[in-house]
Amino acid sequence: MLTIILILVIVVILASLIVAALRRHDSNNYFDQDRQPFYAEPDELVDCGLLYSQKDYEGKEAHTYTVTPAGEAGLRAWLREPTNDPGFLMRNYAGIVERHDPLEVARSRRSIHAARKAEYERLEQLLVNRPEWRYALAASRLGIRFERACLTFWNDVANENSAERRDQSEAD
Repeated sequence: MLTIILILVIVVILASLIVAALRRHDSNNYFDQDRQPFYAEPDELVDCGLLYSQKDYEGKEAHTYTVTPAGEAGLRAWLREPTNDPGFLMRNYAGIVERHDPLEVARSRRSIHAARKAEYERLEQLLVNRPEWRYALAASRLGIRFERACLTFWNDVANENSAERRDQSEAD
């Protein structure tokens, strides 16, 4: 029994050494493909001229990315008219483009998400007794959960900023 355990330990050690050697000499990054989705987008932005890439050869090969003037202009334009939730971007990156009042942003986003939630709830009522539309029903329920999460987020932002304003007015 001890012999079998020793053989298994030796096999595991040899396998890990072989994998380490393969990773060290892997020019195509075959063994790191699980990390590739994180690194595909910057290369596409480099090809578009929005980022500049510089290879660092200290130790393991790495890239340093720098935003080009065209990339910065594109980012500023995207922040002004984003395609995803503009309130979230305004809340976190407002100083880059222009000044926004977080409380006003929260109020406007709450009304938008409340309307979307109401629409998803209306769809849910239409689909609830229709088994042939079960996937659409599941999607509408997911939409309801998402909009509730957004409403919770914006309520927290509004409450936080209201409390900060009260504290500032009491201090003055």
